[in-house]
Amino acid sequence: GIEIIGITAGEAKDPQRVIPKAINAVPLRILLFYVLTLFVLMAIYPWTQIGSQGSPFVQIFDSLGISSAATILNIVVISAAVSAINSDIFGAGRMMFGLAQQGQAPKGFAKISRHGVPWMTVLVMGVTLLAGVLLNYLIPENIFLVIASIATFATVWVWLMILVTQVAMRRSMTREQVAELKFPVPFWPYAPIAAIVFMVFIFGVLGYFPETQAALMVGAVWIVLLVVAYLLWVKPAAGAAVEEAPELS
Repeated sequence: GIEIIGITAGEAKDPQRVIPKAINAVPLRILLFYVLTLFVLMAIYPWTQIGSQGSPFVQIFDSLGISSAATILNIVVISAAVSAINSDIFGAGRMMFGLAQQGQAPKGFAKISRHGVPWMTVLVMGVTLLAGVLLNYLIPENIFLVIASIATFATVWVWLMILVTQVAMRRSMTREQVAELKFPVPFWPYAPIAAIVFMVFIFGVLGYFPETQAALMVGAVWIVLLVVAYLLWVKPAAGAAVEEAPELS
């Protein structure tokens, strides 16, 4: 997910130069690696059969009689999956570490090794990945759709919160502060509004199809649990910290 760019900004040496460069490269990469790839796939293979019998790339090479290329491509796909897992562990780990530092997550997540690695969050992510492997063993027929739907809900929800937060922050800024922005959002405010509407549309799509409705229910339950945890533990702790601040000074 490209939202990890925002997390890496806290550790970049020159974020004002590196982050805009990385963000501007995203549309080109999406066109190259996703749109163009899908166009080529559907141009040479029936779209109704893509992905129904395994990797579409492997299907194409097998149909052309190039079995060795399919093996190489499988290695590439596995490498890409490992890379995605690595980025997820980094992003989720750093996020939980930051929440723990702010008192919005268990304090154990703030533990780091002597090399500065939040090992507790990495451990939790590793256990979560192993749970996914176990579920794949127990319910192999449905696990892919379930996890894909939940991941879609999580991704859309994260982006919706990013967009809403960005809009709220921008509205709270003065004209002078807006003028000083070095990397403002293009087409403000229409682009963020259009993106928010699209995210809501995705939620509607998830709720429309019976196969993906479980993702909405799981996501809703998870959000309710987060709200309850915030009201029971995070908010009271924050209030107590504010009350103790004058005494410490």
